[in-house]
Amino acid sequence: MKKVILVVAAFLVSIVAHAFFIYYQSQGGYIAGPNDGLSQMVPFKHFLYETFHNGNLVYAENFGFGGGVITQLAYYYATSVVFWGTVAVVSLFDVLGLVTPDLELWLRLSLVVSVFRLAIVLLLATYAYRLFHVKMPHAFTGAVLYGVSVMYIRHVTFWEFFADAFLWVPLLVIGLERIIRLGRADFFIVVSAIMLINNFYFAYINLVFVLVYVLFRQFIRFPEDRTRRRQQWLLYSGSGVIALLLSAFAFVPATYGFLQNERPSLAHDIPWFRPDNVLYDSTILIIPAAFLLFALYRPLYRHSAFRLFAAMSLLFVVLHFSPHVGSFFNGFSAPQFRWEYLASFTIGGAVAVGLSHWRFETRSFLVAAAGTIVFYLGFGLFGNVSSSVALVVFGLMIATVVSLWWKPVVAPYILIASCLIVFNGYTKLILHDKSIVNTNETFVNSSSYDSAEQRELIDIVKDEAGPLERLDWMVHLRNNTPIVQSFLGTSLYSSILNGNLLTFYWRDLEIDMLRESVSRYGTLGNRANLHHLLSSPYWMRNQNVSSEAPYGFSLLAETERYAVYESGTRLPFVRTTTSTYRQAELEDASMLTREQAMLSGVILEDGSETPSPARSIDFTTEDVDAVSDGETVRVSGDEGGIDLIPDIPETATGDLYVSFNIRKLEGDGFFIKLGGYRTTRKPEASIYRTDLTSMTLRTPLSERVPLRLPEGTYALEDVTVEWEDYATLESVLDETSTRPDIPVTWDGPDLDFTVEAASTETYAVLPVPFERGWSAKVNGERRDILQANYAFSAIALDEGRNEVELTYRPPFFTVTTAMTLLGLALFAGYLLYLRRKEHPFT
Repeated sequence: MKKVILVVAAFLVSIVAHAFFIYYQSQGGYIAGPNDGLSQMVPFKHFLYETFHNGNLVYAENFGFGGGVITQLAYYYATSVVFWGTVAVVSLFDVLGLVTPDLELWLRLSLVVSVFRLAIVLLLATYAYRLFHVKMPHAFTGAVLYGVSVMYIRHVTFWEFFADAFLWVPLLVIGLERIIRLGRADFFIVVSAIMLINNFYFAYINLVFVLVYVLFRQFIRFPEDRTRRRQQWLLYSGSGVIALLLSAFAFVPATYGFLQNERPSLAHDIPWFRPDNVLYDSTILIIPAAFLLFALYRPLYRHSAFRLFAAMSLLFVVLHFSPHVGSFFNGFSAPQFRWEYLASFTIGGAVAVGLSHWRFETRSFLVAAAGTIVFYLGFGLFGNVSSSVALVVFGLMIATVVSLWWKPVVAPYILIASCLIVFNGYTKLILHDKSIVNTNETFVNSSSYDSAEQRELIDIVKDEAGPLERLDWMVHLRNNTPIVQSFLGTSLYSSILNGNLLTFYWRDLEIDMLRESVSRYGTLGNRANLHHLLSSPYWMRNQNVSSEAPYGFSLLAETERYAVYESGTRLPFVRTTTSTYRQAELEDASMLTREQAMLSGVILEDGSETPSPARSIDFTTEDVDAVSDGETVRVSGDEGGIDLIPDIPETATGDLYVSFNIRKLEGDGFFIKLGGYRTTRKPEASIYRTDLTSMTLRTPLSERVPLRLPEGTYALEDVTVEWEDYATLESVLDETSTRPDIPVTWDGPDLDFTVEAASTETYAVLPVPFERGWSAKVNGERRDILQANYAFSAIALDEGRNEVELTYRPPFFTVTTAMTLLGLALFAGYLLYLRRKEHPFT
């Protein structure tokens, strides 16, 4: 009966904790941050569901330009236990015809999943605290302090999969205590293996917690501890090895995906200290009054369990104030405060133990109560807290202190009520009013996300386009628009991406993305050569920038606000060439020269030829609301700069490629306009800047090209102008038009095509991103896939007919499968050993 009451209490508390969001969703709102929530979390869940139901278990050609599912989406949901549990339920309801698994369903499901997840967190944490001889009501109270915390709902709102991390800490503690007390590592192995499969990023954070916990337990012992320290370490290391082997099939490719991702180093120093009002209005960690009181109450330190949880809590609270620690937990990159749920768990444990061992001693209580009140007064007076928040929090603190003095049996109910009040208050005042007030049905169906008018033109493109042809279109700032609107696109936003594609955009071709940012790529810079090379013959934009359509594109269809353009020519998806250019020879070449080399042949590491340089032209400049002095431009008005006046024939056609290095000396963000094209650069202090100052922008041919900047002083260096008359593209188009088509079949991880009559030293070049995991066979024989054109793929062909088969498997597939099978054998052997040890005569 007690277990039933506990389960009911857990779900009741979880429902009340989500009370505001339940109301908000009933009014048409969603639990989803306007940025990553709508741009990544919900689209990726919908995308994975559709991808897996289409049978593409390991690779998706519509993930940007194409990418491995585990390597690039394991950080999110590809291996998430909670997500796959949700998929199982949704699939069942889908089969029964009870739901339509569209994007809106996944938006609404976030609330349902969060309620269930939090209830399970409360149950697991309660069980973990009970191991320390804590009474059930007190253990449940500690669990509420852990789960019903501001970090939990913050994670759910902005980065929903982060909240899964709350599940693993109590499970790990249960597993560790079984090792220490019983000498059994079976539970710890299973939990660790599933955790490593679930998410490699939070597995790292949780394993740091495991190390800290184990070190503290070496010095804080309990009477029931049976396992000697040496034996403990043998079990820790052995179970860790088996867990790693069991998880290898998912953990290794996911970790590889992280390591091959490209992320610029943080350009500025990380401070050692960051202030945060952890007693009143922190958005990450709010310390409950009960913990502060208990931490100051000396009699509780007589109990080993309290010393354990209190000491770890105080350590984590101190570390919370250091951005260096945030960097450490974020893989030594930019500081991120995502690990503080560890502190919430140990604080919950300290309060649970404190409640169970509470004995009132007047002198000690008065000292602790006075200290608690002083801390709250200090943080309230000097912490810049709003009066309403200060009044509520201070009142809850007084209620906690009074209950422990007057009637301790009431204290757990006061603490649970306090958590629910703070949780819903934080949800309303911080998450809703400041962040997601516009995350609702109206917004997700608007032009800022996914409007009917946009889908009207996209449907036209889908009807017109070939099976592997792409559309260059994304809603402003929404690089995952192709996923949301279900078309083959040229943009993607994910924390883990194919590093080759990122360097392709940033350095190899300097393709501008309309904004500077890491973790994303998008658009092809309106450069016609790239549209042909990457099989992207469609281009869609707002009507007010339609004049920037790539060269050779003509209007296909339009609505009141949007227009879609189509290229009148195509290059085949699979191109063949005998001309190869050595990548190292192009290190000092311009971006246009590289484009033309990719068109006329293929750029390889071991290419043999040197391409002709693009046509550079002379130009003069004129200052406009600015003063240029050598390599410095001072803009005096709201918008000024220079006009470029190229020396070109009056009858010339084509585009100009303008390249330069630029940096704003004041260090803040700024826009750049070249002709009718506009892009932005981030402030130097931003952790999301690429730290790259070299740019190449395409602009339609004109007698005068305005380069405009906002007011400020800029270092503007190495300005060059090149003329692209598209003679190379036209030559290649003429050449390929005389060749027979090469039909291509691409079904998830399998891509097949046949080249009928190849000459010697011919290469097949594909706009498929080069990625570890692809293998190839030519006429049944294995053949290396070459990294071509910086980020894509090429295959050397035989003379004559070539039947080419490409297959994708997660990186190190054979090795990791063997590792997992070995892990299963070792784990089975360990279970057999335990059984024989406990029942030697059976």
